[in-house]
Amino acid sequence: MSFSLRPYQQEAVERVRQAFLSGHRAVLFVLPTGGGKTVVFSHIAEQAAARGKCIAVLVHRAELLDQACRSLAAMGVRHGVIAAGRSMNLAAPVQVASVQTLARRLAQLPADLFQLLVVDEAHHSNAGTWAKVIDHFDRALLLGVTATPVRGDGRGLGEFYSALVLGPSAAWLCAEGYLAPARVFAPPLGFSVKGLRRRMGDFDLRQAAGELGGSRILGDAVSHYLSHLSGSTAIAFCCSIAHAQAVAETFSERGVAAASIDGSMDPLQRRRLLEQLGSGELQVLTSCNLIGEGVDVPSVGGCLLLRPTQSLALHLQMIGRCLRPQPGKQAVILDHVGNIERLGHHLDEQEWSLEGVRKRKQSKAPSVKTCPECFCAMASAASLCPECGKQFRPEKRHLVTVAGELSELSQQELRRERRREQRQARTAADLEALGTQRGMKNPKGWARHVIASRQARGQWELLA
Repeated sequence: MSFSLRPYQQEAVERVRQAFLSGHRAVLFVLPTGGGKTVVFSHIAEQAAARGKCIAVLVHRAELLDQACRSLAAMGVRHGVIAAGRSMNLAAPVQVASVQTLARRLAQLPADLFQLLVVDEAHHSNAGTWAKVIDHFDRALLLGVTATPVRGDGRGLGEFYSALVLGPSAAWLCAEGYLAPARVFAPPLGFSVKGLRRRMGDFDLRQAAGELGGSRILGDAVSHYLSHLSGSTAIAFCCSIAHAQAVAETFSERGVAAASIDGSMDPLQRRRLLEQLGSGELQVLTSCNLIGEGVDVPSVGGCLLLRPTQSLALHLQMIGRCLRPQPGKQAVILDHVGNIERLGHHLDEQEWSLEGVRKRKQSKAPSVKTCPECFCAMASAASLCPECGKQFRPEKRHLVTVAGELSELSQQELRRERRREQRQARTAADLEALGTQRGMKNPKGWARHVIASRQARGQWELLA
């Protein structure tokens, strides 16, 4: 069956292949949420199967298992499933496996059964169950895929992977239309994280749930949803199952069709709730620790952040749930817990590495600021609110350097100027120079992405 990859996805496949050919046994591929990681690894699995290899795709949730199976089926790839309650049929060259079930059945499986292991949501690779499976099939090549290549505590994945293949950034995907644009709002906080205890590298969620469970805070969440998202679907990320249920009840009491979802539910019930969210029968679905990864509901119009976190990975995974594009869609992000101020805008450039996230310097200025009139969150350098037009006081202004002279740019003007510069770059060398000027970590890779995208749209032929 013919299946067309996007240009940047095709490039990713080739770069992963070259990493393996250069001698790396374990390769980590990074692509922002919504960029199509499942399509990329499904294509790689299809190619490996065509060469007579056996492949296992490892997932940790029923939703991820279903997503991988749908992607493989769309490509016409014959595959089996290893999951609880299902008998194993290893005749198919590709197996989509629940990592928990596979770990329990390792004694039945020879160590050389698979030649390639694909680890979906690879930032979990350090967990005991994953490590047990990876160690058993220690002769297989290992391909990890994730949007956030760091553990919850910010440590990297260099212990498990020796090569890193970076896809395009979230900002590039958004600019090219592969991710939905988003309006970001950070209403005034009704509580402070300063008093929250830390537990296992993050805020104590039990304490946070108590702080966020007051009727005023829950009511604020509903009011801002009605102001910015009324009629659209949204996912609310909460601190606990009880907190998620309380939020859903509060929305329901205000006439908004809402329900909560959690891991104790039967998989069929969870699937039904997600389908109702996708169809619009449910307008708000609340969750704790369940739909931060792998949930693909493109119609979701926004997300409500009601769970404070110090984890950049979790922050980006939550926001990513509402960024899958649809015609005319503009997502809305409502941050009621200060995550964006602590961890930055979801379109900020990330300096991913196998070593993890560098500790932020205490003196580093935040990358976002919030308009006091409409609570829109924007780049800290902005002098004009893109939502309500409020001008910020002159002493708070920042100067942005552009070719030839210094001038003050609003966020909208800055985006236009960057697009103009990019359009004027007509060769690979021009683009690489522009990427270097902008401080990109991999200007050559960015230049290749821009060229591939333009060629795919028939806009230009690359000049020598």
